[in-house]
Amino acid sequence: SISIQVIQKKVAEHFDIRLADMTSKRRPGNIAFPRQIAMFLSRQMTESSLSSIGEAFGGRDHGTVLHACRLVKDRMEVDSSVRQVVSYLEKQLMR
Repeated sequence: SISIQVIQKKVAEHFDIRLADMTSKRRPGNIAFPRQIAMFLSRQMTESSLSSIGEAFGGRDHGTVLHACRLVKDRMEVDSSVRQVVSYLEKQLMR
């Protein structure tokens, strides 16, 4: 099964950010959006609760995780490049 840590590592590699940025408090878009994608994938691909996902991302609360998932889902609906990135990452993680 896939762990949150594996997802964080794969997403960080893909977006060329440091793994530490996944859990940091920093919020520039080049870090925040990949982090939100990683939260979204964690929700989709693991059995983890919203709280435990938030915890794994630097102690964020479950509302933050919900917000991230909703945001990624909405952006996937209107932006095909976001959709492609997310499905590419899903495929990579399934290997």
